[in-house]
Amino acid sequence: MIEFSELERDALAEAFNLSLGEAAATFSTMVHEEIELSVPTVEVVSHADFVSQVESLLHKTRNMRVASISQCFESDAGFDTRTFLLFPEQGSLEIVRRMLGDDTPIEQITELEQDALAEIGNVIINSCMSSLANLFGARLEGTLPLVETATSSTLLRDRAPDAVMLVARITMSMSAHDISGLVLFVMDVPSLTKFMQELRRVFRMDD
Repeated sequence: MIEFSELERDALAEAFNLSLGEAAATFSTMVHEEIELSVPTVEVVSHADFVSQVESLLHKTRNMRVASISQCFESDAGFDTRTFLLFPEQGSLEIVRRMLGDDTPIEQITELEQDALAEIGNVIINSCMSSLANLFGARLEGTLPLVETATSSTLLRDRAPDAVMLVARITMSMSAHDISGLVLFVMDVPSLTKFMQELRRVFRMDD
């Protein structure tokens, strides 16, 4: 498993912390509620550990379903990432209600839920990635948001069971409604190698 030095961990946390600040402010405006961010944690984990961590962080049982908004990004700096915004399935409806207004009929909210979640994910994820692109002076191209309901074990079903990945994890909480979401940046080892090269350059760790 890849290990980071303390300096590298601090630089990673700072990079992702910067990328989430503006996104959280935008999300707060969308749902009309203050959003609280946790301190970022960054580590390289196995697929099995990733599944366990998502289950644990959502405080749900093993097959609890989550609402997932994800986008894939390619960078001209040589790294690719898949970024997720996750909410417990039962909490996603409340988020959409807050976004559309509490007086919106429940039937209309249900019909618009996927589109609203896609909009929320698009704003938050693209804000994060634009911040990283600006930090590195790189260009990032992303796919359209993919909204799906999944279990923690099927979120990365396209990854090999023995794959390892970088996971930068930040919890976004709507305290008044006790709803927590997770922002996850997932990279494979080749992308992680290029990403760390860019990070060392920006934070002058090779000087």
